[in-house]
Amino acid sequence: MLTPTDCRTRQKRLLGLMETNQWDVFLTGNYRTVYYLTGILARPDGPSVFILWSDGTSAVIAPVTDGAVATETVPLEIYSIHRSITEPAHDAAKIAGDILAKRPTPRRSGVERSGTNAWLARLLPDASDATQGILRLRKHKEQDEIGEIRRSLELCAAAYRAARETLRSGLTEIDVYNAMNAAVIHAAGTVVPFPGDFACGQRCIREGGPPTPRVIESGDLYILDIFPAPALYFGDTCRTFAVSEPADVQHKAWEVVCKAKKIAEEAIRPNVAASDIYHQVKEYLDSEPVTEKSFWHHVGHGIGHHGHEAPRIIPASQDVFEVGDVFTLEPGVYTEALHGGIRIEDNYLLTESGLVNLFYFPTGL
Repeated sequence: MLTPTDCRTRQKRLLGLMETNQWDVFLTGNYRTVYYLTGILARPDGPSVFILWSDGTSAVIAPVTDGAVATETVPLEIYSIHRSITEPAHDAAKIAGDILAKRPTPRRSGVERSGTNAWLARLLPDASDATQGILRLRKHKEQDEIGEIRRSLELCAAAYRAARETLRSGLTEIDVYNAMNAAVIHAAGTVVPFPGDFACGQRCIREGGPPTPRVIESGDLYILDIFPAPALYFGDTCRTFAVSEPADVQHKAWEVVCKAKKIAEEAIRPNVAASDIYHQVKEYLDSEPVTEKSFWHHVGHGIGHHGHEAPRIIPASQDVFEVGDVFTLEPGVYTEALHGGIRIEDNYLLTESGLVNLFYFPTGL
C-alpha cells in the first residue's frame, strides 16, 4: 500500500501545482487520485473525496478513513440497517459542501473533473479542470508506487512459472490461464484482478484478451502479456513460450525482438523524445526480413494507476523521458511463419544514472 510519507510528498507537489495556477482549493472525487494523495483505497462505487487548500490543510471523505493522510477525516456511511442509502455520492457531496462552506469562498480553484461526479463539481462551478495537472504529477513515481509495481511483478513471475510448468500441446488456453491465475492467488494470498492477453498460436498474430477453449498445438508460440493489480498499481509484462522445441525461424525472431528491446534500452535517457525511441525500434524491426514488417503497435508506455500513461512510445507522442518515469518496452513480431508471435516486455524505472529493469524473469522461449 502507499505510505504516509510519500503521500505527503505528493500533496506537497500538488501544492506547487496549485501555486502555479493560483488555486485556493483543489477538489477531486476520483477514487484513484484519493488513494494517490491520502493512501485511502476505496471501491470505485464507494465515493471518496479529497480537498486540499493552499495553506496545506486538507479533508478526506470516504467509507473508511483510518490512516488517511489528511487534516480532517469524515467517514461516509454507505450501508445501514437503519436507513436506505441509495445515493452515497450525493451524501458525499453534501458533506464536502458543508466543509467548503466553513472556509472563505475561493477566488480560483481546481477540480479534477475526470472521475469526479457532477454533484461534487457543482460545489466549485467556476473551477479550472485539474485533470491534466494531476496526470502530469502522476508521471513521476515515488518509492511507494514503485514498491506497488514491484509487488505486481512478483505475481507476474509466479504466473510465468506456472505457465512454464503447465504448458503443453493438447491443453486449452483456459487450462493454462487457470494454472496461472491459481499461482497468482496463492502468491498474493487473496484474489486480485488478473487481466491480460492469453491468445496462443495463430490467434495471437492480431488478437489478445481473455483465454478461449482453443486447443494448444505443437509448434505454437504462446504470448502471455499480463498485468495483475493488487491495489490499482500494476506491472505490465510479456513473455513468449514455445509449446515445443523452437524452430530456427522462431529463435531468429526471438533474437531480433531481444535486440530491438536492447536498442531502446540503450537510447533512453532523460530529455529524449519518446517518439524518437519508437522510430529507432520500428526501423530496426522492419529492416529484419524475419519480421515481415509485422510490428504494428506501440514500443511501450508508462504504467501506474492506468494501463497506458505517459510516456507513450508511439510515433505521434509529445512525451519526453524524465527521471522518475516508470514504463514498459515491448517490441514484437507476428507472422504465420512463426505460428503466432513473439513479444518480450519488461518494466523500467528511469533514474539519474540510467535505466533500472524492475523485472528479471528469463526471456527465453
